[in-house]
Amino acid sequence: MTIFEQILAGLQQKFAGVDTATLTRIATKKAEGVTDETKVTSIVEGISFQDVMQNYGDFRAGQAQTSAVSNYEKKHGLKDGKPIEEPEEKKDEKKDEKKDEVPAWAQALIDSNKSLSEKLSTYEAEKAQAQRNSQISAVAKKYGIPEFMLKDRNIPEKTDLDTYFKDMKQDMSNSGFQFSKAPETAEQKQEKEASEFAKMIEADTKSIVEQQNK
Repeated sequence: MTIFEQILAGLQQKFAGVDTATLTRIATKKAEGVTDETKVTSIVEGISFQDVMQNYGDFRAGQAQTSAVSNYEKKHGLKDGKPIEEPEEKKDEKKDEKKDEVPAWAQALIDSNKSLSEKLSTYEAEKAQAQRNSQISAVAKKYGIPEFMLKDRNIPEKTDLDTYFKDMKQDMSNSGFQFSKAPETAEQKQEKEASEFAKMIEADTKSIVEQQNK
């Protein structure tokens, strides 16, 4: 199988039910310049459902615009945006004609595609922000930073959270803030009990040895 065929097969399996024409356009573009078959899997994995929707929307919008331009040129005797030579009487008849706008159905399709793209972009942004907030909350909790200290705090995207909250904790400590002791985890509790048991055995053994040496 060619690189194109492998990518197309992977997309058909990943996006079952999506029309073949859309997946074929994506596979054709992604296969350009690729000669290493080992890259096929990563290429397929890197294509999201948003990419598929964007390709489909762009194609439909492009069709609508092409059709609208073609109809406009036919009606006004144009070819590639330039007037087609016609008899003088024909030219005189068309001098006062108004220029047509893009048909309503075509404009509606273009607007619908734009709205879908905006909604998908908003969804992806909200999802990324939620993941970032969860990560910030987890690292802050690790350093004992209370939740109220995170409210309205703007932390740049590329900030090293461990360093950020470590420094923040130090600054709070220097200012006299008293951190509450974090509850022991199950592992910490188990280690503590094991240590205490070991100490008890050591003490009992020492007592027995001392008694035998008397």
